[in-house]
Amino acid sequence: MILRSLLAWTLGAAALAYTPTAPEILIKMEAALRKADPVEAMVVREGPDGEIIEETTLAVPATPGSTESLQAALDLPYALLTLPTEELTKILSTVASKSASVTMGRLDGKVCYILEGVGERLWISKGELLPLKIEILSKKRLGTFYLYLDMVKLSEKTQYPSRTEVWRDNELLLVERLLPATASSDGP
Repeated sequence: MILRSLLAWTLGAAALAYTPTAPEILIKMEAALRKADPVEAMVVREGPDGEIIEETTLAVPATPGSTESLQAALDLPYALLTLPTEELTKILSTVASKSASVTMGRLDGKVCYILEGVGERLWISKGELLPLKIEILSKKRLGTFYLYLDMVKLSEKTQYPSRTEVWRDNELLLVERLLPATASSDGP
């Protein structure tokens, strides 16, 4: 009886200690982000002073129309959330590889998976599987951070950030706001 209890406890502890690989986490993240029917939304890009730079209408979740749109995805940070996993791995290739390290950490009080590759780090909330922060540390985009903030519900099952901030060298460069027609606030 004691041996059976010890074996059950050991197997349970091993199951709790398992950390999925980076590709497994990204596939789960895509599934979490894509479980709702597409909703028409407007993405408003603003400068650090609040001046509107651009307004774009898109379906959320969306699939990019062409490979060229992938090249511009880091210039339109919100677009990263709408990409299928195989497309996201083309942009954040070292974070999405099997050799990427996966650790646990906290960001703003949320338990996160931290996927780290060469010059890239992606923070994904463990509970909701939503991206919270992307760090690009490559020579081209040295010190660039994308923060995904202020979640809104698109459906009972799906939520997206309504605000994305782009920081470089500790300076706010760009703010993107998502304005879905049917979104409801997750807050009080």
